[in-house]
Amino acid sequence: MLDVLWLGLVLGTGAALSVGPIFVTILHESATRGFTAGMRVILGSATADLVLLLPALLLSQVIAAVAGAALWVAVAGAVFMTGLAAFALRDAIKLWRGHMPEIDGGWAFWKGLLSNLLNPLSWTFWLATGTPTMLAAQHSGGWPGLLLFTVVWFVTASGLEGVLAFAVSRSGRRIGHRGQAGLSAASAALFLGLAGFLLVRV
Repeated sequence: MLDVLWLGLVLGTGAALSVGPIFVTILHESATRGFTAGMRVILGSATADLVLLLPALLLSQVIAAVAGAALWVAVAGAVFMTGLAAFALRDAIKLWRGHMPEIDGGWAFWKGLLSNLLNPLSWTFWLATGTPTMLAAQHSGGWPGLLLFTVVWFVTASGLEGVLAFAVSRSGRRIGHRGQAGLSAASAALFLGLAGFLLVRV
């Protein structure tokens, strides 16, 4: 079972620290709206991962279906990322002028959920990486091994993202509203870059 535990730790760490839509959304929400909003993004992303985990277990039929729909998923994801870029730019302008964005961040959960579901790379990750890793975990430890891998993966990924959200939310007090504006503007640029990346990769 030690190899199953290792698989979960490695895959969870890689997923948490890879720069992508979720990573950028966590940074943006945590920097502008605080730790709670960042955690809502993480919860939304984890919910999407649970949805994506099911087709990863269904293997070939779903893989074929997703491959055929890759263009439409990429277009939807690019549109969504462009929208997030617009929101981040709006927040950057407000922060630069000294106006703090609304703290509620209720939309943050849906940002996390949709950023994950509308990203073809998330589907590719689960179907191309998650599937063989889960099969290896099941082969090594049976269904208990698969369950252990899944729990370790989610705890590792969400835990590291939570630490990141906490650190970024605390940095806002030190860098001031103009520094936060710069972070938000950088988020907008990253979102636009991700939108282009999604389309180019199809």
